[in-house]
Amino acid sequence: MQVFLFGKMRNYSFFKGVLYSVISALCFATLAVLIKVGYDANLTTLKMLFMRFFSAVVLFGSFLALFKREQLKISKSLLFKAFITGSVLYTTQAFCFFKAIQFTSPNVVELLLYIYPAFVSVLAFFFFKESFTFFKFVYIAVILIGFGFIFHDAFSSKIELKGVLFGFSAMIVYSFYLIVIQKFVKSENPFAFSFFTIFFAFVSFSVFTFVKEGVFVPNLTQMGVGLLLGLIPTFLAMLFLFVAIKEFGSALASIFSSVEPVFEIALSYLLLGIGLNMLQFVGGALILIGVFMANFYHLRESSGV
Repeated sequence: MQVFLFGKMRNYSFFKGVLYSVISALCFATLAVLIKVGYDANLTTLKMLFMRFFSAVVLFGSFLALFKREQLKISKSLLFKAFITGSVLYTTQAFCFFKAIQFTSPNVVELLLYIYPAFVSVLAFFFFKESFTFFKFVYIAVILIGFGFIFHDAFSSKIELKGVLFGFSAMIVYSFYLIVIQKFVKSENPFAFSFFTIFFAFVSFSVFTFVKEGVFVPNLTQMGVGLLLGLIPTFLAMLFLFVAIKEFGSALASIFSSVEPVFEIALSYLLLGIGLNMLQFVGGALILIGVFMANFYHLRESSGV
């Protein structure tokens, strides 16, 4: 394992991959903070989600049309798969994530989302009969113990507990989303698939928003939040992740993208003045350790070392 990593480090693509992965993680980390800012600007959950995906569709679509036009090959298979992931899974996960931040700290919600490696491993064991090794058992146990600290802390407040439950729901849907994506993307172009996933999420939230909220005209602050939600944690985050995967593969990209919660916690403290109490800190540290263990495990499995 050590020889493999040092061999990779001699390659210039490795360093570019690390850089792009970290930039992607930083972009993704702004999501929870921007959602909190959006709620403070009197935006509702549905309005924020509509504005986020509207901005993302315009930005992503413009980028593909200008620089990756050859990637926009449409087929019935691609549209069907993107509809399932975008209108069902991605829509549900995004809604639960946004609602969780409405009721509790963005730090807690971000850490809860990162329980997904443990849940994905359990799902893979039951649905795909993947082996359950000792190392896999250890990282699942570490992640779940970390979740136990955060969930225990939530009982101090009804509002926090409600946020935890929404956050936990977002993690469950996200886990299924990752498994479905793994199956769907194998035979599809990732740029086109991602664009149409975002497009179908936008269509879904357009319908939900106008049915429930009606037509609305955002003020300048709200428009700024909506644009930033589409630009930084959606378009730029996905773009840099794609480039990182191209440079050194998805397994290594997952490892270095795992710094996202660290960035989110730092941004929450610097921009919102929101920190972690002791139980949240211990739980978060355990979750992050477990996530790094999980990613290194899957890197070892994929590289055969």
